[in-house]
Amino acid sequence: MIALTYPRQGGAFVAGGGVVGNALVRKFAAAGLPVAFSYVNSQERAEALSRELRESGATVRALRVDLRESAAVQAALAEAEQAFGRLHTVVYAAGPMLQFLPVRSLPPEQVEQFLLGDTMCCYRLFHYAIPHLVRGGGGSLVACATLANARVIDNDALSAMPKAAVESLVRQIAAEEAPNGVRCNAIAIGWLGGWATTFEEARAAVAQMPPEVAATVSPMIEQMIGLIRMGRPGSGESAADLIAYLASDQASYVTGRTVAVDGGASL
Repeated sequence: MIALTYPRQGGAFVAGGGVVGNALVRKFAAAGLPVAFSYVNSQERAEALSRELRESGATVRALRVDLRESAAVQAALAEAEQAFGRLHTVVYAAGPMLQFLPVRSLPPEQVEQFLLGDTMCCYRLFHYAIPHLVRGGGGSLVACATLANARVIDNDALSAMPKAAVESLVRQIAAEEAPNGVRCNAIAIGWLGGWATTFEEARAAVAQMPPEVAATVSPMIEQMIGLIRMGRPGSGESAADLIAYLASDQASYVTGRTVAVDGGASL
């Protein structure tokens, strides 16, 4: 097994404290990489993770950051750079809570807010991160996208639309910033645990939902169950492993790509 390596100096910034973000923070910390991660509302959980990892000897910072605010993003990146000496890795693993509805049932005003709460948050983070990476001699940007841009999933427009823009942004940055030593990639996420770690748990959870909610969620769940070739959901660690690779020295010749981690659902 080849151990992943990272630049000797500097650290990482992970936007998002969900299933993928938390798994990635743990993985970076275990690799000895200084890491800052952001949260919005889950302060107690974020501080508990930070405290746990620091007690094990890791260099970890939990920062409350609203990615919708440019000043907050700039301040967080500057704080991480000052603490670690440089930034060489920035990951977008955030996003608003999804609502699963067909397009005809989604009010334009709600869609607009969702786009601003996902696509623009990723754009804002990467826009302000690029100068930090360039100043430090290069580095890696990684964004979480979705398998829904490779295969249409029932009632999942709010996932697919903003992430399509994120994938376009990734390619654009990769092309523009390659001469500056900055790589940019995305991972297309499928079913990665979280609210249900098995198909049986998912069906049981849907059965407890209000009928009007279950009517839109159930078809999507059954479609996903039928598509996943590996016969099980993944986990946050599944995505974290891939992001860790894309950020590592071993992926130094990989840029502008969207790599799927979906158990074969997009085949």
